[in-house]
Amino acid sequence: MLTQAVSTTNGPVIGLTQKGVRAFKGVPYATARRFAKAVPPRAWSEPIACTDYGAYAPQPGHLDHANEAACLSLNIFAPDAVDRPLPVLFFIHGGAFVTGGGADYDGSFLAAQGPAVIVTINYRLGPLGFLQLHRFGGALAEANNLAMSDALAALDWVRANIANFGGDPDALTLFGQSAGASMVIALATLPQAMGKFARAIAFSAPGRGIMNPAHADEVARRVIAELKLESDASAIATVPLPQLFAAVDSVGRRLADETEAGTVFGPVLDGAVIPRDPISAIADGALRDVPLWLGSCRDEMEMFLKSTPPAAMIHVTERHIRSAFGDAGFERLLACYRATARPDEDPYEALLSDAFWHRPLAAIARHQSAAGGAVWLNRFDHRPALEPFLSQGPTHGADNACVWAHLPDFIDRPILRRKGGPMTPGDIEVALRLQANMLRFVATGAPDATDAWPRFELGKQPLAIFDRPFHIARLNEGERFRLWAGLESLSAPTGNNKKTVMQAG
Repeated sequence: MLTQAVSTTNGPVIGLTQKGVRAFKGVPYATARRFAKAVPPRAWSEPIACTDYGAYAPQPGHLDHANEAACLSLNIFAPDAVDRPLPVLFFIHGGAFVTGGGADYDGSFLAAQGPAVIVTINYRLGPLGFLQLHRFGGALAEANNLAMSDALAALDWVRANIANFGGDPDALTLFGQSAGASMVIALATLPQAMGKFARAIAFSAPGRGIMNPAHADEVARRVIAELKLESDASAIATVPLPQLFAAVDSVGRRLADETEAGTVFGPVLDGAVIPRDPISAIADGALRDVPLWLGSCRDEMEMFLKSTPPAAMIHVTERHIRSAFGDAGFERLLACYRATARPDEDPYEALLSDAFWHRPLAAIARHQSAAGGAVWLNRFDHRPALEPFLSQGPTHGADNACVWAHLPDFIDRPILRRKGGPMTPGDIEVALRLQANMLRFVATGAPDATDAWPRFELGKQPLAIFDRPFHIARLNEGERFRLWAGLESLSAPTGNNKKTVMQAG
């Protein structure tokens, strides 16, 4: 059934109501020329039908369904009958900064369960969102951190309009997974975003999500050279999308192993849109008044080890560990992981997952706690009965599949090209708890009203384990923790080496 028109700052929109939830899909929040900052869309007076997801952001495998001029849209899922302003969950999708979109995340189930208003956004991906071309000047002068500027524009749109959809703009939670989690961590520390959100959730944020500007400049230089545009870099604005993405792919395959993150794109410490390193900002108390939830999956690296060829972050992570602690230190760590491995555990994968995912996230939790902020830390250990998790275990994205599930089913992911399916009783039990904790966090700023999951503090360092049963572990216990701590102590990092070692560990 069509909804009544809802007014926005750009014009009225009409959605669909189903099972007590109104869904407004493909709502334009901005528009942009290629390599220019987003601006508000042209206003309209007659209601427009927002009943289907908008165009995908251009990305590999979906250039036929993409529209770079019209991809800056968002989706709103809001309960139909409410008597008070509802908390808002603002989701930024992942996809290694090159794939994905809001169409993979139907928030109607979460909206009804909350009740809450769920927003998922599109932003520019790959070269269109992350290629740092501003140093070439001229028509490219605005091309820095465009995807982050898109996210800021979407956040501003939601702040200005969400009350008309039943949401409370002063009770907004930023939520991101994978690449989206990196963007949330960066976004949350920006002066431009301060006061525009109340809490933040980051699932599976890559350990080195912020890019060095020198690396970003090198990527841009190589892409321009690959396209043979050295004499006129501004011509990249008219290069056909297939040609542009082919050039980026060629450069990426040669360059990925040389990066700190194993990816060629990401938010860049440009000094303008992102004026300072987000982790340093958190350590200095930038989020002291913002409740923070950080999560990861137990076997994060399994998916990347099983890819063909193995993802560049595998080699990059091992190289960072060896650089930080030497070859002998790496071998000591691997021997420890072998000696303490579970029967079903790959010690090498577990070591790399700790180094690239779990330990950097725990470091953020320590910074937030030390600065006086509230933070909760979890690990997702449940194996969903859905591929690729059924065969690979609780690897990257397993928690995300449960967050967005429409119990008793996992949902289809059209952009990712993954089918959903029925959940087992175990899946339902774990997903129900995860969703309930998330919705409670969105509403109150704490995930568990019964205090079964205490906030993270430097002394006890509790780690919530989402599995059957749900339980609390301690991060600062065990042989592996003691070895990491000993190696870090021996390395005694100073100066520029400190950040590298902390991120590797």
